[in-house]
Amino acid sequence: MIMKGSLYRAAAASLAAVIAAVSVSGCYLLPDEEELLAPPVIKASEVKYSTVTVEKKDLEKKLVSSGTVTAEKQYPLFYEKQGGTVSKFYIHAGDSVKAGDPICELDTSDVDYQITEKELYKKKAELAVAIIRQRDGTQAEIDRAGVDVELLQNELDKLYEKKELAVLKSPIDGTISSIADVRVGDSVGTGSTIATVIDTSGFYIAVQPSDMSAFPMDTEVIVKIGSNEYKGVVFMTPYELQRVRDEKIDDHEKEDTTGINFNSDNIYVRFAEEVPPETVGQVADVILVQESVKDAVVISNNLIKTVDGQKIVYVLRDGEKTAVPVQIGLKTGSQSEITSGLSEGDEIVIR
Repeated sequence: MIMKGSLYRAAAASLAAVIAAVSVSGCYLLPDEEELLAPPVIKASEVKYSTVTVEKKDLEKKLVSSGTVTAEKQYPLFYEKQGGTVSKFYIHAGDSVKAGDPICELDTSDVDYQITEKELYKKKAELAVAIIRQRDGTQAEIDRAGVDVELLQNELDKLYEKKELAVLKSPIDGTISSIADVRVGDSVGTGSTIATVIDTSGFYIAVQPSDMSAFPMDTEVIVKIGSNEYKGVVFMTPYELQRVRDEKIDDHEKEDTTGINFNSDNIYVRFAEEVPPETVGQVADVILVQESVKDAVVISNNLIKTVDGQKIVYVLRDGEKTAVPVQIGLKTGSQSEITSGLSEGDEIVIR
């Protein structure tokens, strides 16, 4: 028993010594508590907007209709009385011609031979008449010989006419707008168009605008062909066409000399100034300016929003997207005039 007590005291003394040693060294049997970190600071990212700068410019509200430039008077050129083989061309497409200028010619070598032969026979017949007169022949003999001269002259006149008709000529001053696919050496028949000549003093465009009532007689318009613009004027409308037709019914002798086959569904515009002949056949825009403003604040229609029945535009002010009420003036299909709410230089938020 004394032994056990001694052991307990020894163990207790050893444990006390260990605790003392740990305390002196600054070590602890339990783990240290972790240090708490400060929460991260999150900065809101800056919002970036896409904008467009407000500018001033002219704005027009207009009607645009398209048609083809056509000559009021154009003449197909062809042989009426005889055909043959083409021996020569005098013109090219686009050439200017005068009335009576040759267009092409048929081969007349056979006719030329006949003319030479008949002229010799005629001289022989005329010589026979002269001989009869010299020998004081009777009037009957002179008349009989004279008939031979007349017959030969008639035959020559027909040959001269045939040779003359072999040359196809322009009936007017104008421009050759086109030439058929005919070459020297080709045969052509009567009625086959060889070339077309146009009167360049009168070109027109027939259009079908969305609003016929906007084009009364004598309305001034702009005719645009490519990048070129010309002045034009309305010279026929469906209403005017009906009036003209009624007049023709009342006056049977009244004749349409324009050469235009008018359609009651079209508006007809004539050029008010000279235009190049090569414009014939080209597509032209007929532009009617209905309203216009100068030096106005103009923006695209898609930038204008409707909020609670009010028109607004989002503008960037002090870095913030701000809704600004606006008043609209002249409006076209794609743009609007802003009469109040915006100024030149404002930045409109696109997105």
